[in-house]
Amino acid sequence: MTKSRKTAEPALASEPAPASEPVPCPDVAATAAAFLEGQQITTTQCGLCGTEIAGVNGRYSCGVCGWTNPWWEGTSTLPGATDYDQG
Repeated sequence: MTKSRKTAEPALASEPAPASEPVPCPDVAATAAAFLEGQQITTTQCGLCGTEIAGVNGRYSCGVCGWTNPWWEGTSTLPGATDYDQG
């Protein structure tokens, strides 16, 4: 009796990737760029465990112990609910 060797089936081709990502309108891109220009990455020590942590504009959250600094300790004003476009 002869044993037959089974060959693997060829893998199915995956879906083709989209040609390109959608490009935001110029107004949205300009607003996003202006927002990012005003952001500053800052570092400090965690107020609970002492781990060096990084945050944006003086607002921190420790990934080791979960400590977060109070919102009012940041270096910039947080946006209000009316600052968001609900469109």
